[in-house]
Amino acid sequence: MKILISGTAGFIFSNFVIYALQHTDWDIVSIDKLTYAGSLLNVPQVKRHKLYIGDVCDYHFVRKVFEIEKPDIVIHAAAESHVDNSIESSNAFVTTNVTGTHSMLEAALHVHTPQKFINISTDEVYGSVEEGHSLETDMLEPRSPYSSTKASADLLGQSYFVTHGLPVITTRCSNNFGPRQHVEKFLPKVITNILTEQKIPLYGDGKNMREWIYVKDNFGALVKIIENGEPGEVYNISSGFEKQNIEVLKTIFDIMGGEELLEYVADRKGHDRRYSVDCSKLRVLGWEPQYPFENALVHTIGWYKANTWFWRK
Repeated sequence: MKILISGTAGFIFSNFVIYALQHTDWDIVSIDKLTYAGSLLNVPQVKRHKLYIGDVCDYHFVRKVFEIEKPDIVIHAAAESHVDNSIESSNAFVTTNVTGTHSMLEAALHVHTPQKFINISTDEVYGSVEEGHSLETDMLEPRSPYSSTKASADLLGQSYFVTHGLPVITTRCSNNFGPRQHVEKFLPKVITNILTEQKIPLYGDGKNMREWIYVKDNFGALVKIIENGEPGEVYNISSGFEKQNIEVLKTIFDIMGGEELLEYVADRKGHDRRYSVDCSKLRVLGWEPQYPFENALVHTIGWYKANTWFWRK
């Protein structure tokens, strides 16, 4: 089976390519623009993996890849994803997250239609949830430029299923963590700031709540969706491990020290208080998380300690 994945030089899907090459017999074809958040060093150089360097917003480029490769499965993951950056300037988010999704959908519709087109989204499209858990059928209430562009991409993909019968599946995952995540993100920033003895900024009162999932658990979910997911459906992905940001920090401090580096800073504009999703639908496919948060966190910290080449610039 041949899998075409957009956005493989960054955090989640560079790890996914490594995982898939080790645990499946799939041939992997990648598309990546190599933005600041991606690196060729993240991309395996092996026979079963082929990389096309280019922009998903360039339809002629995307079309050519579809013509040459004719993938069985498409996973569209290329995106601008840092919320803080979207608040400062949203142009790249609108272009990549919406126009890029449109290019991929158009190529899948007009050039080569895969068995499944999996559009990677985020739990942030649901907006802040005061209590309970977001279901796949809940209204989308995105509150940042980032999550708004992802919600737009979700709806665009679903419209191609309804209108054209394109076999689109949408996944909405909670906060991933693990090796190779850019240091602009919360956990890598905390870990590397402790290692370099720099201040650790914490927004607001630190009580914003998030669900955390180890990146390998996300992969297990994606494999189940590739194998058994139904076109037209949306699947939430999360481990159910929910903690306040300050609680996550205290867990890291227990492992590494560094409490004296904590610094409370003014809250981010439009900072959602809580995300939490219901994964019952995914569990019907036979998926369960395998990696306890603290064990995976220890492994992640060890990776950043051992791989300073990745984050020291």
